[in-house]
Amino acid sequence: MAKKSARSKGFRKQNAKKPYLSKRDIVLLCLLAAAVAVAAFFLFRYDDGALKVKDDAIVADGDNWLIVNGSNTRGGFRYFKLGEIGELEGFTREAKVSTGDARLNEYVFTAQDEGATIQTAVVSTGHAAAEAMSRYAATTLAGVENAEVGDVQSKEIAGQTVYYFLYGERPAEASGEAAEPADEAAEEPTEAAEPAEEAADEATQSAAYRRAVRAYIDAPHDSCIVLRMEGGGDSADACPTDEQLLEGLEKLVPTVTVEKGGK
Repeated sequence: MAKKSARSKGFRKQNAKKPYLSKRDIVLLCLLAAAVAVAAFFLFRYDDGALKVKDDAIVADGDNWLIVNGSNTRGGFRYFKLGEIGELEGFTREAKVSTGDARLNEYVFTAQDEGATIQTAVVSTGHAAAEAMSRYAATTLAGVENAEVGDVQSKEIAGQTVYYFLYGERPAEASGEAAEPADEAAEEPTEAAEPAEEAADEATQSAAYRRAVRAYIDAPHDSCIVLRMEGGGDSADACPTDEQLLEGLEKLVPTVTVEKGGK
């Protein structure tokens, strides 16, 4: 009698089901999950140096900090310390609220001698590179009626590269209207410390002769520190000379301490 086959005895060949993921796939997924976890950890723990804001005020440890609004950085409004401002011999320093941001201060130095040729100096911040900011400001002021603007130059002062230009103003006409910027193609920095409108107002509101120097120093977080010294009066003879302004700038720049790193 013929032997029954394994099939006829009810045995069937079972095809083992393959797993959906191979061992190699599982290892790769584990590595990917670990990488995501590490990235998330550093993302939430990353400290870019931004200052905290509490009760609509910046939390700062010093009353002489130079702070910038890096508003085009991630997270919207983010404030960064760029440095500190010291004292200037022969001047009284006062912190005043910035016209561009009520959370920020600018520092105004007023000559203690009312007869001083250079009467005031102002130190503030801007969210743009020093050279770009200086050229933008010079171009803006060059388009203002009654203003004379020199070329942007650079020099080393107290170990810092300083971009600066000299400018002067005659008494504005009764109309006080400002002309359009001379070079509309000039590239506007991301955040101007003094927008074109404010720079124009500053020039046309003057009722006297004035001579000034503006200077810009690179600082962390793609920003700069802005310095201005000026003097003037009822006649051109009351204005400081270019040499006096540059001598004053040589004394003002060392009062600024710039933070290291933080780009």
